[in-house]
Amino acid sequence: MYRYTVHAPQHVPKVKMGVYVRRAFSLLPESEARAVFTARDVKMNGVRCGKEEIVLPGSEVVIFTKYRMEIPVVFADEHVLALDKPAGVSCDADAYGSMTVQDWAAFYAEGAFIPRMCHRLDNPTSGLIVLAKDDAAEEALKNMFQQRWGQKEYCCLVRGVPKPEKMRCSAWLVKDAGHARVRIYDHEVPGAKRIETEYEVLRAGAVSKLKILPHTGRTHQIRAHMAHLGHPLLGDDLYGDRQFNQAYGKGKLMLRSVALRIETQGALPELDGKTLRVSDNMD
Repeated sequence: MYRYTVHAPQHVPKVKMGVYVRRAFSLLPESEARAVFTARDVKMNGVRCGKEEIVLPGSEVVIFTKYRMEIPVVFADEHVLALDKPAGVSCDADAYGSMTVQDWAAFYAEGAFIPRMCHRLDNPTSGLIVLAKDDAAEEALKNMFQQRWGQKEYCCLVRGVPKPEKMRCSAWLVKDAGHARVRIYDHEVPGAKRIETEYEVLRAGAVSKLKILPHTGRTHQIRAHMAHLGHPLLGDDLYGDRQFNQAYGKGKLMLRSVALRIETQGALPELDGKTLRVSDNMD
């Protein structure tokens, strides 16, 4: 049996344990979530509880299951750990105290090292994410991402066919913190930051598959920029076309991080020039 533990924050939303377990342990399949309650293998503050009980603020929630939850490992050496993050797993702590990418990586490490986050993917975005295993690798990777020495590559599904079918586009992005979104402009406006997004059509159709190279790294850049160009991502209700999503969607954002070329300017010489890659399959 595997034991997984989370701690509900003091201001956790009022929610039943059945809902909480599915959210806090996002890698647990629905059938296994039902099974842990059937077997009474869920405890809150050391006491067995059912799915109808309300989660208490600050409580410890533990589940026991035969199912090993894990994020697939893409690459690992003495310095870095690369994972294929599923959609729905967060990189940062949320209001529920859900297990994060770092938590899952620590579970994989089993005490051999302490994984450190060096960059992030949004919760609904799947794919390649790289963590450091030591201080030197953490500094090297954070510097690489900050200086834009490496190159990230994404794949996405969008509405329609962009014209031309390959282009490097510039625009200006402004964060709208009050609405947890960003806005894109074709010209500079107060508070805006310049963005560059390169796309290439890999498969054209009513739903087209694109390769995306973000040459800047702004919040929601790919989603907002492609929507601004008239080709919103499939499954994106925030920036996209809800009717299109309902007609063609699968209930999730069709955006995937598929590759990363590592360039640390000699800080990690054995990794410089190496490209890590995962499948671009989003079906």
